[in-house]
Amino acid sequence: MAKLMDTVPFKTLVTQAGAVLLTHGKEVAPTAVRGVAAHLVEGVARRVNMDEEEAVHLVTPEAVAEIIMRAATDDDQGAAGPHAVRPVRVDDRVIAAPVESLGHLVTAAAQAGKYACVNNDGAATAHLLDLATEIGAALVKRYAHGAAEIPVGVLDELAGVVDAVADRVDSDGWSICPCGEDHGQAEVDVGIVRVMRYHAALARGLREQPAG
Repeated sequence: MAKLMDTVPFKTLVTQAGAVLLTHGKEVAPTAVRGVAAHLVEGVARRVNMDEEEAVHLVTPEAVAEIIMRAATDDDQGAAGPHAVRPVRVDDRVIAAPVESLGHLVTAAAQAGKYACVNNDGAATAHLLDLATEIGAALVKRYAHGAAEIPVGVLDELAGVVDAVADRVDSDGWSICPCGEDHGQAEVDVGIVRVMRYHAALARGLREQPAG
């Protein structure tokens, strides 16, 4: 398989599959695209009894993209697909946001990420961790007058994913301790939802700041 991934046809397949995903408004981590493409090629080679280097020519970029998009939207007991699918960031503006506010958003990403992780939503967990990393990176860079530069797309994505996690807590009974026993966790979850909604609103408010 390592030899296959080093071939030009396989690299071309991965690049073209990524381009197809972009036309559907999805940006996917290259490692995820490579993994799905390799798995698909391996399956085709096994079925038609040929080398993987030959079978790669039978796999289309559209087939790879379709599998990734289907996996990302399938609902298996409330858990999203495992692939690192991100919305394409159309708005490339950067704004200056108060450092204290960005600290709150790191907290929001961590809280929502913990709920997503405990309730087996790997895609949301990975996305929230990525966003926390981006905000953290903005905070450790040089900043002036108590403000740091942050991409507007980070704020949009964070608000959307945090609100989505809050919805799952409200509607689907997500809990930070889904053990099924009554030990006051429901009240804690209700309080956390309020905090999540506040942080999502904070992120949306920050994005209205003038672009840097």
